[in-house]
Amino acid sequence: MWYGNDMRTVDTVFIAGAFKPAGGAEHTLVAPATESAHCSVRDADFADVDEAVSAARRAASAWAQMIPGKRGAFVASIGLILAERSEELARSFAIEIGTPLADARSLQVALALRAFAQAPALASAAAAEELIGSTRIRRVPIGVAACITPWNYPLYQIATKIVPALVAGATVVLKPSEIAPLSVQALAVAAQRTGLPPGVLNIVFGGAEIGSHLVKHPGIDVVSFTGSTMTGRQVAALAGDGLKKVSLELGGKSAGIALPDADLAQAVRQTLAKCYQNAGQTCAALTRLLVPRKQLGAAIGLAASEALIYRVGDPFESSTRLGPVASAGQWDKVTTLIQRGVAAGAELVCGGAERPREFQRGYYIAPTVMVTEQPTLEIAQTEIFGPVLTIIPYEDEIEAISIANGTPYSLAAAVWASDPGRAQGVASQLRAGSVSINGARTNPDAPFGGFGASGFGRERGRYGLDTYSTTQALHE
Repeated sequence: MWYGNDMRTVDTVFIAGAFKPAGGAEHTLVAPATESAHCSVRDADFADVDEAVSAARRAASAWAQMIPGKRGAFVASIGLILAERSEELARSFAIEIGTPLADARSLQVALALRAFAQAPALASAAAAEELIGSTRIRRVPIGVAACITPWNYPLYQIATKIVPALVAGATVVLKPSEIAPLSVQALAVAAQRTGLPPGVLNIVFGGAEIGSHLVKHPGIDVVSFTGSTMTGRQVAALAGDGLKKVSLELGGKSAGIALPDADLAQAVRQTLAKCYQNAGQTCAALTRLLVPRKQLGAAIGLAASEALIYRVGDPFESSTRLGPVASAGQWDKVTTLIQRGVAAGAELVCGGAERPREFQRGYYIAPTVMVTEQPTLEIAQTEIFGPVLTIIPYEDEIEAISIANGTPYSLAAAVWASDPGRAQGVASQLRAGSVSINGARTNPDAPFGGFGASGFGRERGRYGLDTYSTTQALHE
């Protein structure tokens, strides 16, 4: 176990290339594994937000006129400086949100650093032009971007927004989650060390009121938000009132479909891996597994056995596969949904709402598997954001597709079958922005996003540039 001995303090905003005291309220943060205070963070106030937007606007013209390759070099340099602190960053994620240390290194830190390293390649895409007859089509920056990010993948979610924004030539006001501030502080220091022009990247912490003030600000041209569907609706309404461009990456209730000819053991194993990643706190987690009714018993047995592999424990212990959820509020939400599911008739196969007996403290939830034949049950419709899998039987392929598409969400999905053509045929009928076939890994350069209650717009790779730029047609 490693939690350090000293309370950390994050009490500044980063505006125009400099740190200054934040003007808002102070909060104490607790480590989810121990429920002990580890950090205090101070919110911005409205004046801080106004100053940050003004700084971004002052910097916008010069940054937009800089050649994309030079912008990309600045952004890549930020990643190189962050890489010097990669182990410190991984440990901060284990403390702040409870991600097991090995996963913090590979999922939280490595993916974020990869996004920064992509900046030069994105710069080439940003500089590319198209000819339509004698008309030249070029990509131009949209202006000032408000980027609002969540706590579950703090640095990676930031990177998927600010890297394409800055490379595209937009300036940024970032409002990250105050739950995980340590990597954000490291990011600001790295930006300062690179000599990034003042005002190109500005950072303010704060809750809903600060977020609303930022989104409504007349100096903001585009809003990119990742978070809950409920908050996403509010962001879209506020931004729409100002005719701002909006990109939303919201919730999910993603389904995996094991077709009758699939390797059922593989489907169960890979579904649980995606379901329990980061203690289930992943928007694209596979939280529903649809299996042929004749194979339901076998699927339940496989899931119960596989769930035992996910040892719940302290994030700093090497044997831990499942850390705590990030907060008391998240623990209450997840356990309440489990209880309501059981009360509504779902079968509890393993896990459940009770805190694992070996833990007196910490927001731990045992790896949970539930079964229901009612795909409209709350437990099968609501994004739980915890380590809970719901298994649902189906009669035929048509019903499986109907169940998979039968939620408001449409972020991700998966299909398993021995016949790849059959799997692709089912995948093409799923309302999901991303579909994995037979356990294929997600390509981090492919577009990511959904539609419906999962939002709109795309992130990652060159597709992330679209949010922060528009086209200009030069008729020559």
